[in-house]
Amino acid sequence: MCNPLFAVGAAMMVGSMVAKQQAAKQVDKARNSAIEAETIRQRGYDQEADALNATSQDRYTDFTGKQGDKAKSLGEYFEGQAKPVAESGGAAEPAMPVSASNIVVAEEQKQLGKAREYGSQQDQALGNLRAFGDLLGGISRDQANDAAQLGIVGGFKRGSQGVLPLELEAANGKGAGTRMFGDLLGAGGSMAMMGGAGGMGPSWGGLFGSAPAASAGPAVTGGASVMGTYGPASINPSVGWGTHGPVSLPSPGFRPF
Repeated sequence: MCNPLFAVGAAMMVGSMVAKQQAAKQVDKARNSAIEAETIRQRGYDQEADALNATSQDRYTDFTGKQGDKAKSLGEYFEGQAKPVAESGGAAEPAMPVSASNIVVAEEQKQLGKAREYGSQQDQALGNLRAFGDLLGGISRDQANDAAQLGIVGGFKRGSQGVLPLELEAANGKGAGTRMFGDLLGAGGSMAMMGGAGGMGPSWGGLFGSAPAASAGPAVTGGASVMGTYGPASINPSVGWGTHGPVSLPSPGFRPF
């Protein structure tokens, strides 16, 4: 049966292994949590960047149609700016006295109509001329804003990646108390096993109060010699040997060796 101190040391070594396994599980859990959180953040940044890129690309979709709409809106704007004050709802005095001749008035209205048509045509032409630059300029401004936003998102991505090593280093410190407890158990268990192997510590009988072992045989008294060479010798009859009585020893001439 092994020494009690050795058994205690073995139990402490098993406890040390369990404690260190628990500490390792805590570290793995913390590291996995940090990596998972970083993955979620990076995925969110990527989705935001993809959305900005998709929006930027969509601005060039159907560019010709958008240019036509821009030309129309610009032509209407220029045409509205060229309307006379009277047509725009204000009151204006005529530049020349009104003629009393119907022929003169009719001709005047005819020429004014031609002038308005020409002005409208010129306004539309100017709108068509400026539509490309105006549309492209607006898209370029929006693209510049998107590029700035992409730069910001990229900065967030790099910053988050730079923080991850610190988070992993902090995760390595998880379970430090459990790991230290396991180290202490391991050191104590090793010392206990060494001491038990060397015979140190109490016995199991001393721990649980068991009776001492019985004597291996009768005591020899009275100067009797068990293996004498100087004359006959016998076991002390006062002690006895079971139920067989005294036992004589060999004669002096007997040599066992």
